[in-house]
Formats: sequence, structure tokens, C-alpha cells
Amino acid sequence: MGIDRVERRVQRRLARLPIGARRDLLHALGSSPEVRADLIRRAHERLAGRELAEILMDLEAEPLLRLDVLEALKDSVPLGER
Repeated sequence: MGIDRVERRVQRRLARLPIGARRDLLHALGSSPEVRADLIRRAHERLAGRELAEILMDLEAEPLLRLDVLEALKDSVPLGER
């Protein structure tokens, strides 16, 4: 899958996430690969967490995009809510 296609898909998913989920994603993206893998597993087990799991899997496949999203999330989550 091309980077542009993945990036568009991730952007659509991020736009649908409430602030709490974006905050969780920000925390996850700043964590170690092992922590992210465990979060993906736990999120995918919960019906309500599957959207987050899908986003994380896409971002694991594209490390540079993961870093870009991390920076974008920093801008979108108010400092007091991180």
C-alpha cells in the first residue's frame, strides 16, 4: 500500500477520534515498540478499541508517518490534556 493511501486513511481516522482517544494515541506513539504492540493487541480485543488498533497498525507500517502523526497530535491535544 502506498504512503499516500495510508496517510489519507490515517488522517480520516484521526479526524473521527475524540480528544481522549487522540490523547491515548499520542501517549502510545511516544511509547516503546513493545508497549505499542501490547496496546494494539488490547485495543483490538475490544470492539470500541478496534479503530485505535487499526490506526496503530497503519502507523507501525510507516515509521515516518508515525512520527508525523505524533507531531500533529501534539498540536491537536491541548497541553493540559496530555
